[in-house]
Amino acid sequence: MFFLDPAAVCCCAATCCCSVGGICAYRNRKSIPHPSECALIGKVYRICGCHDHSKFDMLVEVHEIHNLSQSGKYYVELHAGRFDVRTGVCSAKKGRVDIQERLSLHVRQVDSLVVVRVKKQGLVSAEDFGDASIAVKSELLDAGFPKRQPFLCQKDGKTTCKVVLSFHRLDTANVNLGDFQMSPLLYQALLQAQYEAEARGETLHVDVYNMTDAERLRFLSKVLEGPLKQMGSLGGSWKSFYFRAVERKNGKWEWQYWDSKDDCVSGVKKRGSYSFMAISLVLPDKHDRQCFYLRYHDTRGAHDLFFKRVDRDRNLWSDGLFEFIEKLREYLEKHPEAAMQGAVRHDSPRKEKKRGDDGGSRTPRHRDGSSRSPRKKDVASVEGDASRRSRSPRASEGRTNRSQVDTADLLEKRRVLSPRQTAAEEVLRPRVSVLKGRMIDGLMYDGSAHVADEAAQEQAGLSPGGMSRRRENSERQRFEQEEEEPLLHSGEQARP
Repeated sequence: MFFLDPAAVCCCAATCCCSVGGICAYRNRKSIPHPSECALIGKVYRICGCHDHSKFDMLVEVHEIHNLSQSGKYYVELHAGRFDVRTGVCSAKKGRVDIQERLSLHVRQVDSLVVVRVKKQGLVSAEDFGDASIAVKSELLDAGFPKRQPFLCQKDGKTTCKVVLSFHRLDTANVNLGDFQMSPLLYQALLQAQYEAEARGETLHVDVYNMTDAERLRFLSKVLEGPLKQMGSLGGSWKSFYFRAVERKNGKWEWQYWDSKDDCVSGVKKRGSYSFMAISLVLPDKHDRQCFYLRYHDTRGAHDLFFKRVDRDRNLWSDGLFEFIEKLREYLEKHPEAAMQGAVRHDSPRKEKKRGDDGGSRTPRHRDGSSRSPRKKDVASVEGDASRRSRSPRASEGRTNRSQVDTADLLEKRRVLSPRQTAAEEVLRPRVSVLKGRMIDGLMYDGSAHVADEAAQEQAGLSPGGMSRRRENSERQRFEQEEEEPLLHSGEQARP
């Protein structure tokens, strides 16, 4: 008779467990941490000379792929030991793929190579199209992290394509963040400050923790400066502008734009501006890696604005705008005096001269020749002055320009939601394809706002003072067009 020995059963079970564990470990051997990833053990490796560099994080900017012999969709993968990242899938046009995407990659001190792999996307799976190996010590660290460096990708000993990459590494040795978390906006601001310091031959020294809230906003605003293309009012055409975040003397923050960088630096008058507090939505285009969308509000309603990146990753613009607007709102809520400062209106010398000085020798007069002296005024003249001042856009106290939305009013009435609040509601989240169709059709206004505006005009027409209000609105619009020609006003053109 056959009897099972308990010792034999235990040996068989242990053998099976070891076999299964060994197979799993072999398949996932790249995911197993290296002993040098421990700080103390890694220091011993460095002292003994086993490793020639320490661990670090870097940004790899994938610009484009050249010299492609086949059409189709491609993407790029980056591998450094057990860490890997990849770009989005982009289509090839005339043997070239424009990617323009930034990836964050962690390099351990045991990793000596960074592998760049180009893959072609098929219907079901992707196939290798070519790869290139980059030495961490000689080609990255010793070369000072090159910018726009081409690398040849090979397959089966033949060159298949060329990939253009840029490498960025932030030196945080002299950066004091304190309790602040590293964000994309802060990282890019520190990176730009490091480049400026290197250009001057200095070392980066930034104390973010001890900055005031206003100084921190000015430091982060540098990220929102650069060239962009903006879709025209009728859609289809793109116009190039140079944008810059500017803090005005009255405490307002605007995203101003010029025709070129030279005009911005030389002090030429701006072409226009958008108030950051009047932007309610920042949405990247999921189908086009080059574009992003803004919803902007002013006294005329809601506008749909489309932008296309020029010299940097699209996400730097969309994420930077989103985070900067949220931080600006937090700053204004924390400092109400800054919000109220924007509501203070300073009259120009021309307006003061037009009003006149009652204590002076010269008595100002109206257009009809009547004197403005208080001793000669009667009730009719006072009512006439009030009506003329209400009709005149230049003498209106509570009216603002298209690009100047009252910050205090927005904070008090909550008329414009923050991008975070708008994006959190799925009902208000627009589809970019539908918005582009509205842009091409010339419908720049939001439907609900347009209907509400027409209803308000009908009520104004039925009221006793409706004619005066309609005349006032027409004069105000004509004055705004003369004062500053806005880029997007096709909502007025679309009305019958």
